[in-house]
Amino acid sequence: MILARRYHVHTIVTCHQPGNVNLSQGAGLNESVIVMRQHHGAKPSTRFIQLDNFPSNEDEVGDLHQCLLKCSEGRIENGWGDVSYWSADRMETGDWTPAIWRSSELANAAVNFANHSDLQAIREQPGRSPMATGQVLRGSFERAEPGTPGSFPILKSKGADAQKYIRSIPDEYWMPKKRGESTLQFNRRMYPDTKKMLEKAGNLLITAGQNTSTGRLTATADYKAYVGNGWMPVSGLSPHEAKAVAVFVNSTPGRLQLMRNPGKTILFPTYSAAEAGNIRIPDIYDDCIRGILADCWEWTKDMVVPQFRDGECEVRRLWDEAVAEAMGWDAEELARLRHLLHREPHVRGLGYNQYADEIED
Repeated sequence: MILARRYHVHTIVTCHQPGNVNLSQGAGLNESVIVMRQHHGAKPSTRFIQLDNFPSNEDEVGDLHQCLLKCSEGRIENGWGDVSYWSADRMETGDWTPAIWRSSELANAAVNFANHSDLQAIREQPGRSPMATGQVLRGSFERAEPGTPGSFPILKSKGADAQKYIRSIPDEYWMPKKRGESTLQFNRRMYPDTKKMLEKAGNLLITAGQNTSTGRLTATADYKAYVGNGWMPVSGLSPHEAKAVAVFVNSTPGRLQLMRNPGKTILFPTYSAAEAGNIRIPDIYDDCIRGILADCWEWTKDMVVPQFRDGECEVRRLWDEAVAEAMGWDAEELARLRHLLHREPHVRGLGYNQYADEIED
């Protein structure tokens, strides 16, 4: 924000070819070229150059330069990528998210959902807030065998082999590192530290970070409340409300909002409780909205959810259709955005020029 307010951010160049996102050696993060200029008066929009690959020699650098000179906006010749623009107002608020997306349409859709008047941020709703329980779990608790007295179930894993359903399924048992049998007996077989932890449990859990290609879900829900290590419980939701919100957060509008916060890497972002709390969701006090979304959870709770990189599938189509029906939105538009999201390089695992079915404008 400071840079955008002090200078005109003229151009940002980002490469979206998986495995080819670094500009310096030994950097385990996504990097961009940022060109800034001093400017007096109202600032023009920032130009975003989304490359499909970096030039590898002087001839390719020259070709890219010439192609950019001829391209004011849209597709760059010779398969280099696209050019799009982002307003100075958005840049000054710290929203530089077009650098995340290969598709400028997804960048615009994400910001539109993140500011949609029909939605409200989770944190703005009384009594509802995501809880970052992972750090406390890792510091003060340890894994236990299932059924160990004083242990409790948690959601631990978030990769391809865990949480395959929108229904929360605990995959580990944990217990306090510091414990004593007398303390356990006195507190009706629950350690005091466990009691404090379980007070943060939620019927809805949102991912605290995941691989955007091999992961499966952004949120899970159940009639039972849990805490998580790689998952953040959200307080203040009934089971019925939690199921409705889980469907929305897993839908295309929910995913686009969450993915606006990539951290150091686009492929494996981590999310804070504050960022998760900024996700805008429907008014689940509305009986019709809540009913449609919760019914969709019931309908899809036993359906295995494919990995993000697998692309189109029935369960994601059903989630988007339920959201469109509940909100009165255009189902075909959500389907179009969903298909664009399937093709994003950091979702599909392939760049735009790396597969046969090329994307058309």
